[in-house]
Amino acid sequence: MAQFTGAGERVEVTEGEQRHPSDGPGAHPTLSAAPRPQVPIGLAVAAVLIPVVLMLLRTLAETTLDESSGPRAWLTFAGEPLIAMLAGFLFALGVMAVRGSNSGEQTRRSLTGSLQSVAPILLIIGGGGAFNQVLKDSGIGAAIATAAEGARLNLIVLGWLIALLLSLTTGSATVGIVSATGILAPLVGNGSTLEASLLVVAIGSGSLGLNYVNHAGFWLVKESFGMDLTQAAKTQTAVQTMVSVLGLGMALLLSVFA
Repeated sequence: MAQFTGAGERVEVTEGEQRHPSDGPGAHPTLSAAPRPQVPIGLAVAAVLIPVVLMLLRTLAETTLDESSGPRAWLTFAGEPLIAMLAGFLFALGVMAVRGSNSGEQTRRSLTGSLQSVAPILLIIGGGGAFNQVLKDSGIGAAIATAAEGARLNLIVLGWLIALLLSLTTGSATVGIVSATGILAPLVGNGSTLEASLLVVAIGSGSLGLNYVNHAGFWLVKESFGMDLTQAAKTQTAVQTMVSVLGLGMALLLSVFA
């Protein structure tokens, strides 16, 4: 957004510019500055908000309108994440075409360059998702959940452990959280509100740990920062695991007062 709305200047140096007679051999030529074309900040913000508004309208339509309603069908379609993001992109592209000074060829080169940087990330995330589905279909997650359910452990530690192992084996923090919650919800019973809250913290912390190659987020961070596999493991995996362990420790500490 800052690139389009900032009042920056483009410096142009013309060949054979005249220097003042008093200028020495190392003097720099006089520079001429041309203002960079700007896109109004309102349009730039609108391009960002369009997908958000469409998805919000979809949610409102699904909760307030009848299923057979025509407006609900249209809003449900327009609020699909892919459709909403496409609408925001097309709006931004149209604004640049109308209000910007770039030629069609410059716009094409800009779009091509952006695809070149994004395509590898998309392919790797897709591969991680495929690996995730293989692990799910193999039943590893269900086996771990069954084994952990029969273990005699502190409820907070058990929730953290189940979420950690399921997140690791399936490559999805969401799967780890949902599965661990479903397993442990009957065990909470009529426990205190603090105990239930700490169990939620422990499960969420466990889902963050051991974020490695079968997690799409691991590859997103790796490719976004241009790291190799070793660097990503030493940063993303290590930091996420530290956060996970610290979350468990704080939950256990606070459970003393539960």
